[in-house]
Order: sequence, then C-alpha cells, then structure tokens
Amino acid sequence: MIFDNREHSERTILYLILNDNHLLNALQVKPFYFKNKELGKILELAIKSYEQFKIVDIVRMNEMEHFNIDLYSEILLSDLYSTRNSKIEMLGSAEEVLLNYYKQDVILDLNAKLQTKTIEFDKFLDNVKKIDEIKFVKKLEVLTMEEILENINEHKAKIKLKGFDKLNQTLQLVRGDFLVVGATTGVGKSGFLLNLMNSLMDDYQCIYFNMEMSKSTIYKRMVAIRSGIPLEFINNHNEHQGRLINESIEQIHNNKVIVEHKANNIYAIKSIVAKLKNKNKHTILFIDHLGLTRTEDKKSLYEQVTEVAKQLRQICLEYDCTIIAASQLNRGAYVSEEITLNMLKDSGELENSASKIIMLYRDKNESKEVIDPTMYVDIAKNRDGYVGIIKMKYDKSKQIFKELL
Repeated sequence: MIFDNREHSERTILYLILNDNHLLNALQVKPFYFKNKELGKILELAIKSYEQFKIVDIVRMNEMEHFNIDLYSEILLSDLYSTRNSKIEMLGSAEEVLLNYYKQDVILDLNAKLQTKTIEFDKFLDNVKKIDEIKFVKKLEVLTMEEILENINEHKAKIKLKGFDKLNQTLQLVRGDFLVVGATTGVGKSGFLLNLMNSLMDDYQCIYFNMEMSKSTIYKRMVAIRSGIPLEFINNHNEHQGRLINESIEQIHNNKVIVEHKANNIYAIKSIVAKLKNKNKHTILFIDHLGLTRTEDKKSLYEQVTEVAKQLRQICLEYDCTIIAASQLNRGAYVSEEITLNMLKDSGELENSASKIIMLYRDKNESKEVIDPTMYVDIAKNRDGYVGIIKMKYDKSKQIFKELL
C-alpha cells in the first residue's frame, strides 16, 4: 500500500512509539496534528496509557476508548524502521514533516475565514503569529571543547566600540547583549545610536531600524559622523569636504549597512533578521526607538513594550544577535534632579529583559542653546560589566559624541 508523505510520517511516528514506548518522552507532535483521525486517536490513547502506566498497553487503551485495533496491529507489525537512521532521527524527521503540513492546514483555514469575514483581521494576525511560533527542538549536539572555548573567550565574544575607550572598559559589551539607551526627547539618543553604529560597522553587520527620521535626515547624520563634516555643509561643501563626504559614503556602502524604514512592528523586525542576517559576521541590530515598535495585538502601551522587550530578547538568543535600542524616558525625567531606571517610559519588562541599560542626559547647568553640550552616559545596569558615568561632548553640528578626558 502506498501512502502520501503526510500519512507515511504519521505511520512512522506511531510505529516508532508503539515499538519503543520510551520515545514518547521525546515526542513533540500532538494528536490533532494528524490528518488521519484514526491514527491520531491511536496516538492520543497511547500517550494517555503511557502517562498513567508508563507503558503503551492495548488492553488499557481499549478500556479508555474504543479505537481501530486492526490498524494498531498493522502499524505495530509493519516494517518501517530502517537501520540506516537511528530511531530518534526518524522520529524527528517525521515530526518536522507533520508540523509543516499542520501549519499549512491552519493557515489555509485562517485565510478562508478571513475571506468569508468570519474572523477579524487582528485575530487572524494573532493566530498566524501563534502558529508561526510553534517550533520543534532540533537534534542537540554534545558540547565540544572548541565551542566552549569560542564562547568563553573574551576576545572573541567582546564587541569593541572604536573611539570609545572609556565606554568599552566600563560597558564590556559582548555578543548577545540587549542594550537599552534611555533618554528624553531631543537629548540625542538617535545621534548616540548612530555614533555607536559608525564605530561598529567596519567589523560587524549593522541593521538599523529607523522609525521616526526621514531618509534625508538619517543619511546626512550618518555621513556627518563618518566624515566629520558639519551637517550644513553636506550639500554645500568645498572640494576637500566633498572628497571626505564621498569617501564616507563609499565606506558606508562597502560595509553593507542596512537601514530599514518601514518595519515598525516586532514581527517585521524578526522577519528581516531571519532573511538578511549575515552568516559570516556577527549582526548588531539598532532599534530607534522602542516606543514606536508595535505588536499586532490591541494592547496597552505598557503591554506592547513588555511584549516587544521579550521578543527582542528572544531574537538575541535565536539569531545570535546583539541589540542596541533607544527608549524614551517618561515626564518625570524632565523635572527630576536624578535620572533613574524607572523613568523608562512605559518600560514594561525593559528593565528585566535588557542586559545593559544606559541613561543618556545633558548637563543641566549648561544652557540649552549650547551646540556642543556636555552629556552624561550613565551605565545604570550592567549584567557583565561595571556601572558608572562617562562624560562626553556632543557636537550637534557634526552629530559626533566624543569622550572627555
């Protein structure tokens, strides 16, 4: 008898667990993933029997609920097992096939409901998100000495910010960190993120998610920081300045920097990372800023930021990325004498999810008209490094942050 790929996978899973009940401990599929309902019922009863009696017992299964015993016997005595692959490998392969078919079924059903208007669009997106998040644990490899040494080697794991010696020494940024930069409106958090990206783009893949600046503004800032030419001369420059500007543009191009302007929700961000991540370079994501990053769910801002923070932390782990994100501080930061962590606007889980937090603020004793204000880079949370304050000058004309001696 010839079966299609889906039923063959269903029968393979049943054959394996009926002949080796202990494989139920590794099983990840659910009975409702099965298209053949009789096969799904056998799996359901087998799971119940094993949970209660630590064995798949046909008599006890039949006492729970009647099922197709002839089909049970046919699968139990079939010859599906190949000695070329281990049982656990066969189980994993069959489960992956079944999961993909199940996801296709759910998506097709949701599309049909959307077309007939029996489901709201927000509910449709929520269900698509949930089905997309179903993932099976792949085969796990035994740790090798090389992998352990590579991941504990500080030189390889550490991320060096060029031109920021004090910040490097204190922050101790490492691969996989989730760094949040908190600041009030107009202080320079976007400028600070662009300075960090400028210092990193030569050695790492940089993807910048821009959610509030025009293309003209962000590109001019990038070129000004890279070239050291004031913003006002980017379009009105002399010959020497023109050469520096062109060199900077060429360097940014050669570093393959990605600036994404349209992704303003966490699922779009995750999709872009999955598609564009460079396998040969460590990837650093810049989110500007968290308050404008949304989920598809209709939730309060607090709940949205909480969900975004959790999802970004998951992206760090799943895609081996480092994330540097800006966040706006609440109104209390405008009048308070001291900037604190609880001023992260509608912070949700930010304080818990972030491995490092920087609070960025100006010297309040200086006039607001100063074009190169003194800035305080306050490392307020640091899971692997030190806390402390680093003083910098922010040259607004060139958008450049520079550490003070």
